[in-house]
Formats: sequence, C-alpha cells, structure tokens
Amino acid sequence: MRAFALFTATMFGISIPASAQSAVLTLGGPLSTLCYQSALAADSRSSALEGCTRALDEEALATPDRAATYVNRGIVLMSGGRLKEADADFDSALKLNQRLPDGWLNKGFLRLRTGNGREALPLIQKGIDVGAANRALAIFARGVAHEQMGEFGPAYADLKTAQRLAPGWSMPTEYLANYRVSQR
Repeated sequence: MRAFALFTATMFGISIPASAQSAVLTLGGPLSTLCYQSALAADSRSSALEGCTRALDEEALATPDRAATYVNRGIVLMSGGRLKEADADFDSALKLNQRLPDGWLNKGFLRLRTGNGREALPLIQKGIDVGAANRALAIFARGVAHEQMGEFGPAYADLKTAQRLAPGWSMPTEYLANYRVSQR
C-alpha cells in the first residue's frame, strides 16, 4: 500500500501557527483511515488518539502506512498539547522513512508552536528538500521560522513566495500585512 500526503493549515495563532499540520492519507485499514481523518480535523479527543493507537497496534500496516499513521497520531497529540509525545511519534515515523516530508514538517510545526524558529528551520527545510507536496505551506512555515529568529528579510521573501504559490490562501497575506517595506 502507498501513503499519500495531504497538507492542511488550520487554526493559526496571531503571530505563529498554533497547529499547522501535514496529515498523511493511509490505505492500511479502517483504523488508520480514521486516524488520518482525525489528524486532518486536528481532533484531540481521546477517542481520536485511541483510534490511532489501535491502528498501530492492531492493523497489519505496510511500512509507509505505519510511518504515516505515526505522523497522524503525532498530529492528534500535538492538537491536544501533548508535544513531547507528538515529537516522539514524528521521530518514530522518521525512523521508518527518513524521506517522509510530513514527519520533518510536523516536527518543525511543533517547534513553531513553541516559538522556537531556530530549531524549526532545519526541520522544515528538510521537509522541503525531501519533497513537501504543499510547497506554499512549507515555505510559509519556513518564513515564520525566519520571523521568529528575527531574520525579517528571508521571512518576507518566503511569505511572498507562499503568497504567490497559493494566491487563494489568506495566511501569507495576513502575515505580510505586518511588514513595511522601505527603499534604502
């Protein structure tokens, strides 16, 4: 079976994303599909977490689907504020597949949530380098990481790129509204 990536960006905070996530569609079984749907909805209820855990424990998942389910359970955990556990699930996914953009991006998103752009930046960049499907979201997140680090030139450039890549997505435009560009 093959895992497919689907990105979402929801529930952004005022200055940093509160929970951007990159859920991964799995074709492993009904529980892993339910886990994907829970991650996509940023569902932090205990029933969502239980469904993801049961998928990992009870379904015979191919390696790509197991990795995807770890990412999805990590998103459910992150949505519930259980950041250390979420990070451990992203690590488990990456142990199974080092080239899984969603694992890298979600590790970066988690660090953005805590205001740690310096740690987020290389993780997000790795997600971009290994083939992030939603480049606008990934580049936007990289821009937020730069912004958190006080690197406003690269932040502005990334936000503009994200805006160009996804003209219908309002988040880059909202962030760019905080910038004033002056000629020197």
